[in-house]
Amino acid sequence: MNVTLPGLHALLVFGASVQEARRARAAFLGLVPFALAIASYAVTSGSVHPRFLAHAAHASGSAFYAVNAGLLLLGVSLPATAALRGLRERHRSLQALALLAVCGIVLWCCGALVGASAVGRSVLTAAAIGLAGMLCGAGIQRLARSGRVAGRPFGWPGVPESPRAAVAFGLGALAVILGPHVALVLAGLAVAVVADLLAGRERVGSRPSWLPVVTVALLPIWWLMRTIAGPVGLSLATLGDVPFSPRAEILLALPLALVVWSCFGLWPTHRFFPGGPLAWLGAVVWHRVALPALPAGLEHWLPVLMPLGVIGLWGGALTGQSAVALNAMGFLALVSGAPAWAVAALLLAAAALALAPAGRVAGGTPGWRPITRLGWAVTALALPAVLEAGFRGQVTYTLAAAAGIALALWRGLPGAFDDDGTASPAARPAT
Repeated sequence: MNVTLPGLHALLVFGASVQEARRARAAFLGLVPFALAIASYAVTSGSVHPRFLAHAAHASGSAFYAVNAGLLLLGVSLPATAALRGLRERHRSLQALALLAVCGIVLWCCGALVGASAVGRSVLTAAAIGLAGMLCGAGIQRLARSGRVAGRPFGWPGVPESPRAAVAFGLGALAVILGPHVALVLAGLAVAVVADLLAGRERVGSRPSWLPVVTVALLPIWWLMRTIAGPVGLSLATLGDVPFSPRAEILLALPLALVVWSCFGLWPTHRFFPGGPLAWLGAVVWHRVALPALPAGLEHWLPVLMPLGVIGLWGGALTGQSAVALNAMGFLALVSGAPAWAVAALLLAAAALALAPAGRVAGGTPGWRPITRLGWAVTALALPAVLEAGFRGQVTYTLAAAAGIALALWRGLPGAFDDDGTASPAARPAT
């Protein structure tokens, strides 16, 4: 059978997505170590096929394969435990049976890989990581109960409040996505930012967004880029031919990257930057303008941008703001510059859009819970690509991000999946 680890991961995502509230959290949590192992295999071994990896592990005998096999075991054992608990509570639970069957398929497909990686060391690794995660999670949960300060949640453009502003936002977004010139793309982003502020003034609350102020930096960025480009021009079709010097790239990359960072609305600045749909537009600007024009400059500032994403991820997770945490994970995928970053960043931004209004307005209503569940499923599916992209940039920060997204899953899932139709305190925004 020509099966790959990402395919098995997708099966686990399906099994976790159909679980009831009390078991979905543990099932989804197991997807993080599983995705971490997939990303590590992809970067180091260049393959995600269990048979190839089993041969490599048998020939190498390296502890690397034992650690990753332990992560795979932990990733399967958590959903399997959740399924067994479900069957003990309700013997004919179809959801639990489906998850248990998926776990069995995954174990059967990965059996040779785990065996070739030294079963004893793999089991000990899984137990050690699981125990460390439980102790850290218990400590964080105790601290979280003592008090939580949540920022303003973001949402979608407020079409009912201001249709004109919503139209302006749409036109700005079209300029960002389809504009053939750098000036049009940057102007479209500025228009969308102002329109989003006007359309969503009610959801912003008493604190106006500072993002329009930040986007003023786009004007000197464009002027300097145009000056350097000269007769070549700033058409997106020929942007890679503009003779930017290494120093010019370093000078331009940081302010442009910070504008994109502001579009994502990451913690601790989430009180002043709205995030939401602007994260998508920021990702597009990165892809269409920053990456082709300033690749060396972005690589130079990677050690600065990655910590900003990790801090935003942990801050969002600790304060129970799942949408902020997911946007931070998308920003990390964005700045890594790996081939899989674009799809992963957009998927996470889409998942954040699904989760943000749920935690704010309708998270406890039965009609909204499938959307939040879909948002977490999309997040889990994107995890291997995101972590692989991070490993290709900064390994330490990527490991910290994996721990942060696990915390975000643990704190975010209960409010989304409560069986009684009421959102848990962790999901309600603080007032």
